[in-house]
Amino acid sequence: MTTGADGSDRDPAATSSTTTQRPGLPRPPRRRPRRALGGRRESSRPGSIARVVVLYMLVALGAFVLCGVGLALAQRHAALQEAVRDAEVTTTLLASRVVQPTLPRTPLDPADVDETLDQVIRERVLVAPIDQVRIVDEEGIVVYATDSSSLGQRQPLTVGELDALHDGTAVATADGDEGSDPTRLLGDREGQSLVVGVGVRSPSDQALLLQTRQPYEAVWFTGRTVWLTLLPSFVLALTLLYLAKIGFAYRLTRSLYGVQEEREQLLVTALAAADRERTLIASDLHDGVVQGLTGASYTLTDAANRTRSAGQPELADTITETARNLRRWVRELRSLIVTVTPPALHSEGLRATLTDLTATLEARGIDVELDVEVGDTLSETSESLVYRAAQEAIRNVIRHSGASRVRLLVAEQDGWLQLQLTDDGQGFDPSAESARRRGSVGLTLLAALVHQRGGRLTVESAVGDGTTVTLLLPEQAAPDAGDERSTAEVLR
Repeated sequence: MTTGADGSDRDPAATSSTTTQRPGLPRPPRRRPRRALGGRRESSRPGSIARVVVLYMLVALGAFVLCGVGLALAQRHAALQEAVRDAEVTTTLLASRVVQPTLPRTPLDPADVDETLDQVIRERVLVAPIDQVRIVDEEGIVVYATDSSSLGQRQPLTVGELDALHDGTAVATADGDEGSDPTRLLGDREGQSLVVGVGVRSPSDQALLLQTRQPYEAVWFTGRTVWLTLLPSFVLALTLLYLAKIGFAYRLTRSLYGVQEEREQLLVTALAAADRERTLIASDLHDGVVQGLTGASYTLTDAANRTRSAGQPELADTITETARNLRRWVRELRSLIVTVTPPALHSEGLRATLTDLTATLEARGIDVELDVEVGDTLSETSESLVYRAAQEAIRNVIRHSGASRVRLLVAEQDGWLQLQLTDDGQGFDPSAESARRRGSVGLTLLAALVHQRGGRLTVESAVGDGTTVTLLLPEQAAPDAGDERSTAEVLR
């Protein structure tokens, strides 16, 4: 039996630092923890912000391109609609101002074309882009046409054309495409024509439909001219909006990173404040209460010896038992002090401080298996993170687990430093809200610092199946020097 730094009796067999057979170290990608504390984040350096902004702007560029193409097509369709409306307005004016005043007083007869009407239409209506003019009665018979071969023929009238014939309104259809909507002819335009019909009435009250026909190419050219006039302004607006979005995205990303950094700094500050408070408490206990109780135990032991010499063995035995209990509680109190603040971690080494730390478990009758297999090249921050993780995990074992055995492994493998503490206690459900409130706050705060160093801190547990706390740290982390010093100071 040996005596630890806290003054308690210890069994050498219960604490091992040998390199006996041990399971391989789990790597982060190989298993999915039931509960992960904190979350991995990228460094908040300008390079990381720039990468995030570039990725965001690439995605935004794709969205802008898709949106721009869609809006450009919609704008092109609107320009085509405007060209069709222009053709309708032109035909309406020709019908009311030119054709209708020239109609003869007698009904039009395809066998007897009125020469005056024909001359007026050819001189004033049959002007580019219009290449053909017809007048159709309500039965669909062509009573006049600049193309004499169609005179007297019957052509079917659509519902829209019949309405225009009786109401005097205008209607546009696409000839050569079964009278479809002319604004939808965005494919092959060859052989297609835009036909605009306007209802007129002769002096004899004959309802007629004046139809003008023009090549679809002319309509498309008019729409294209309108579209190209508006397109530069549209492209310029999208470009300016995209450029403005770059600055906005950068400021927003930097602001989000700033908030995250501020949150982590608050966690670090809270952790440092807790450490300072614990150190003050430990100092007060050690310099005051522990010293006083130790002196009282010696006084009681001397009193017991004098009482026994005076021939009062029963009273001497009672005083001796009281002194023994007092020394036991002094050892318990010293063990508590060890859990509050590490005794010269970086000077004594990780193995010695973890040995003293696990002594608090042995003092409570918990079997401990300690396996420390690390060299002397660890950074102060790595040592501090490992110690703090073990400290918080052991504190939770004492408070909640009811375990009878604990195994603590610290080792290096494949560029990773690992701490794994496993107990055989009652375990808990990590998804339960009560589990998140039962003493895991220290580990949660510590997780922010671990993730800042590129590591991972996880807790695995199940009801009745014990708990495993795992810390993984990269041995070659590359933080800023200032961050390294500040983190080490906080963890001391």
